[in-house]
Amino acid sequence: MPVKIRTEFIVSFPNRPGELNKVLEAMAKAGVNVLAFCGWPEGEGSKVSFVPDHDEKARKTLSSAGLNARESTVVCFTGPSGQGSGTKLTSKLAKAGINIEVSYATTVGEGEALAVLGVKDVEAALKAIEAES
Repeated sequence: MPVKIRTEFIVSFPNRPGELNKVLEAMAKAGVNVLAFCGWPEGEGSKVSFVPDHDEKARKTLSSAGLNARESTVVCFTGPSGQGSGTKLTSKLAKAGINIEVSYATTVGEGEALAVLGVKDVEAALKAIEAES
């Protein structure tokens, strides 16, 4: 199960049509591949968290677009999709006493799945995941 520590960017914007598209379009035009994203309303606005394939390009793109982002370090993993694949990963972290504070994942039901996990100690999470792989 390939596991990688990556940067997640969290951007706030008005809760209205087209705002998420502005963020994603800016990334696409800059040649940044968004590996995963998750958006939600918050108060009168909205937020999106996303994981890019190139951190520095994403930073420059957000700055050029006048968008402020908070950054955090997350654990990303890809592995086989299928029944029980999520519990195989989360049980490793639970056994190691690691709390998952933020998570989002995607799959089409077969092939590979991608999961993004926000934890306080990414190094410990990485070791826990890789220990039983």
